[in-house]
Amino acid sequence: METPLRPLGIVMELVAGLGHEITYAYDDLVFVDHNDFLLQFTTESSALDLFFNTECPGEEADAIAENIIPEASRIGLTVNRKGTYTMTEAPDNSLQIAFYP
Repeated sequence: METPLRPLGIVMELVAGLGHEITYAYDDLVFVDHNDFLLQFTTESSALDLFFNTECPGEEADAIAENIIPEASRIGLTVNRKGTYTMTEAPDNSLQIAFYP
């Protein structure tokens, strides 16, 4: 199966334009400063899912979503608010991410 093209550069510009910074990109996940939220590329190259850390205050999550979704649309990307996530350290020092609707 072929991996779809992922416009990481465009996503970096989107995130930076909203005052955030991408701290790490791995496979289909894009981690953003302070881990308040992350973006996940979907099978469509111009679509991303938006997940908020369960520790991010609701008002802050709403404000981020209200900014990122229309700005993404303006530059040809679709961002869908999907749910929340938690990130914990596993016994082998790797990170485990659990997603919730």
